[in-house]
Amino acid sequence: MWTQTYFGSLPEAPSRSQLTNPDLWGCLAQYASLSGDRSPVDDFWDRLDTITPQTVRPAAIPLLGVPILNRPDLLLRLLDSLDEPVEILAIVDNSINAGLEDGEALRNLLTRLEREPPAPIGRVQVARPFSNLGVAASWNAILSAFPDAPYALLVNNDVVFAPGVLGALIQQIDPARPQFLPLLPAPQEFSAFAITPGVWNRVGLFDANFHPAYCEDLDYAERLRRSDAIEWIAPETLQRLQQQANPDASATIGSDPRLAACNRTTYLLNCLWLQSSRRLRNPHPGAWMRCWLSRWVLEPAAPATLGP
Repeated sequence: MWTQTYFGSLPEAPSRSQLTNPDLWGCLAQYASLSGDRSPVDDFWDRLDTITPQTVRPAAIPLLGVPILNRPDLLLRLLDSLDEPVEILAIVDNSINAGLEDGEALRNLLTRLEREPPAPIGRVQVARPFSNLGVAASWNAILSAFPDAPYALLVNNDVVFAPGVLGALIQQIDPARPQFLPLLPAPQEFSAFAITPGVWNRVGLFDANFHPAYCEDLDYAERLRRSDAIEWIAPETLQRLQQQANPDASATIGSDPRLAACNRTTYLLNCLWLQSSRRLRNPHPGAWMRCWLSRWVLEPAAPATLGP
């Protein structure tokens, strides 16, 4: 009855404040704890999965996410290819403790980008983990850190954008729908792709057990295709333009024989995980909604007042 009243009172596209109801959440949690009956709690989460919150179609790319390990020159090439405004450029710097020759040059570049974002980027934020998170965990870090973004465009640092592709993407993607839009055809679909919150809310985040790279895309594609609600958009014209602009792939590993040698081992381990039924047991749908609702948004502190 509580959840029925709660969800029945919501507008068609509620805001976060309209969805926030600590009294109800506390009552449901306490009831399940005292009674052992989790059915009202499960009903709450199931109903929450059907909610589509308020969304606004942005005029710019709201979030451009780039995991990076080496090759600062390729990152600069990527940024030079931007022909549409980007609100936030989020970079995960996986170079720390990697022993790469260009590691210091990369870190200096990232510091400079944070201080002076290049046009047409509004803000640059860099995450600096203790070690190489890997591709899947880096994507997760970007998505989880910016749940307010109407959608994210996640890109390998060795990709460039063909002229006009970003403008067409802005027109095609609908943040209110669960859409996945790869800008390159198979097998490079996850080299540059747009993903809306409705997608990772339904299928969960990427599987960080695929580390540091490869097969995480095959796993996620499989999970996407298992959900009838996901709209997999394959814009042939945009993909053709991107393919012409990006004839090569895997420049990160290809540029360093030591990385290629490491990858020969970890790639096979990832293949083994891909064939395991264990990876399918707990995808945790609802990840975006929980992240979005639990975000701490602090109001500006009231200015100090002088005494009489």
